[in-house]
Order: sequence, then structure tokens, then C-alpha cells
Amino acid sequence: MAEKRELRQAVGNWVAGETFFDRESELAAFMELLEEGANVLLVAARRTGKTSLMREAALHLGEQMASVFVDLEGSETPEDAIVAIGAATHSHQGLFRRTLEFFRNAVPPELKLDELTLRLRDEVRGDWRAKGDRLLALLARDERPVVIFLDEVPILVNRLVCDPRGELRPEGRAAADGFMSWLRSAAQRHQGKLRFVLSGSIGLGPVLRRVGLSATLNGFTPFVLEPWPDDVAQRCLLALARNYGVDLAGGAAGAMTARLGCCIPHHVQLFFSHVRDDARRRATHVVTPIDADRVYDERLLGNRGHAMLSHYEERLRQVLDPSHRDLAADLLTEAAVTGRLVSPAAIALAAEHVAGDSGAALDEVLGVLEHDGYIAREGASYVFVSKLVRDWWRARFGFRWTPVVERPR
Repeated sequence: MAEKRELRQAVGNWVAGETFFDRESELAAFMELLEEGANVLLVAARRTGKTSLMREAALHLGEQMASVFVDLEGSETPEDAIVAIGAATHSHQGLFRRTLEFFRNAVPPELKLDELTLRLRDEVRGDWRAKGDRLLALLARDERPVVIFLDEVPILVNRLVCDPRGELRPEGRAAADGFMSWLRSAAQRHQGKLRFVLSGSIGLGPVLRRVGLSATLNGFTPFVLEPWPDDVAQRCLLALARNYGVDLAGGAAGAMTARLGCCIPHHVQLFFSHVRDDARRRATHVVTPIDADRVYDERLLGNRGHAMLSHYEERLRQVLDPSHRDLAADLLTEAAVTGRLVSPAAIALAAEHVAGDSGAALDEVLGVLEHDGYIAREGASYVFVSKLVRDWWRARFGFRWTPVVERPR
């Protein structure tokens, strides 16, 4: 693969074009699924590049398919989702003409985005399923197949399922079932004309599993986006260093990926950002492995790193029942402090936190932590996938922690 000559930092943002680094094989496989007419569930650890993959695919599919990228992060109801889909067509001339047909009364074709959103909100009131069906049927009449990328679906579904405190709503399961079943039905009804891609920053599977709705994902083909291999991450670091005039000397790039353990693209970019800033403050362009280790310990594991990594703590509140959150946190702290989570310690912690069937609660929590990329099985125990997340978690929560095996019996 030819290295990208103009690679620039994009910490925390989706990337495209030259900054979409070394994902050619994944992009080709992803586009092949869409070209074959599949509806896709995009699965990956947080900050692995799901949004970037979807955006890049939309750019490449431009000649043969129309693409609509819909961000559902601000949506709280199915009505909001339908409004977001309609509003997302505003930047696509052909699809926007279809959306204008959605209105019973004539509307000006020069409608601005905020005006379109207000008109859509008024139009969608009432039977959202029927209104959503009508909008999708109009989009399906486009000359080309249409790919609808739905980002942050799990956040919307979680809001349907839970109240702001994270407690299950009495009507939450029915609301989530209604929305997901509508999506699946629309995908089947418009097969060949519409393709849906579902993704998000938290796992959709665990959110649906919590309320017994895993079957609503039937018909969506999983596509797993893995973190970078070490060699790709090192090439990215070297390309960034070259373009910013930084010399990663003495194997510093390898030292950086070794400390990260799992090369999630965002973490690679974050580490380089801190290394570059540190070199600038020292008025040098040379970074050694010793410098990289110091920056890792002082910055990534310190208060500056907390601002960027605290979502690993916060996201547990989005996918776990309140009664299971403390158990999840303690399981992770035990694994971070001792290096691995063994079965006796996990069972003891579950019994400490859960009255009744603690085994079922432990299985549920471990399933979420494994699905969302916190931990992975290694032999008969669990270990952190990312050394960075492990070290950050230990620095944040491990100071007052006594490993289970060292506690008085």
C-alpha cells in the first residue's frame, strides 16, 4: 500500500480521502455487501472508525448509488428519526426532490434545512409508521438504489427503552420493538431499492438484548470493523510524524503501539497529538521511546487523558441496568488492578452486588463488557482488550481497590 503523503491529524473527528488511512480492504468488503443489496449492522469498538467507513463508502458509491447519512444522536422518538432521514436528503438534489413530494401542500424547492426540518416535524405528527413508510416509498423511487446510513441507532433505541436515570420504561420494550420492527419491515419491503446501515457508538446488540429484542436484527448482516494491526498503526504514526516534522526516533512508533496494546485509530491519533504537543513544548522535533513512555504516563493516564477516555465509564450507564453498573465497574477494576479477571473473583463480586440470581447478572454484564470491547477471554479468564483503557481504568479507580484474593475471608 502506498503511504498517504498528506496525512493530517483528525483526533475525535471522522476522516475521509487521504486521511482515511489503510482501510482499503475493509472498505472494499463493506461496499461489496452494499452492492449486493445487503442491509448491514456495522459492529466495532468505540472510536474504531465506523463513521469514517460509512462516509468513505458514501463517497465511493456516488456513481452507482445515492447515499444519505443520518445522525440520530439528537433523536428521542421514531418521529425524530423520520424527520432526520428526510432532512438528511437536503444535501442530495435528487433525493431532496423526492422528499418535497412528501408534503401534501406545495413547498418551495429552495427550502432551507431548518425550514425543511420544521415542515417535516409538522407533517410527521400522528401515525409515524404510515408517515415513515410514505417517505421511504418516495426515496425508493429514485433512479438509483439508495443507501441510508443510520448512525447512533443504539442511542435512540436506548432512549426509547430507558428513562433519563437508566431505569426501564414500562412502555420501553414496545416502543423499541415498534421502531426496530418498522426498520426491518422497510428493509424487506424495499429490497433492491433501499439499503440500511445501522451503527452507533454503543453496541446495539446489548441494548436490544436487555429487553429481549435481539430478533429484530434478523435480516441485517453483521460487518465487524477491527482495530488497526500494529504495523498499520506504526505506519500511520510515521506518516503523521513526517507531515508534522516530528522524528519518531529509536523505535518510538513501536513503543507507542506497544503501550496502547490495541491500536484503535482514535487512540493512535490521540497519543500522537500528545507526543507532538510535548515535543513542541520542549522545543525539539525528536521523540524517543522514553519520551513516548513519559507522555503516556503523564498525559494519557492523567487529567488530560480523562477528558478523552471518560466515555468508557459513562457508556456503561447507557447499556446496563442501574443495579448492574457497580458490578461492571468492579469487575473492570479487578481486571485492571490484577491484570486479569478470574472466575472466583467474578463470582464473588457478583454475589456481593446482586441479591438472588447473581450468576445470571454476571453472565449479562460480562456479555456486555465483551461485546463492547472492554474485555476479551484469554484462557479461563478475562483481560482488557486495550492496554490504554486498562491502565487508564487502573489509574482512575485502582488506588483504593483491594483485589478479591487479598480480602479477609
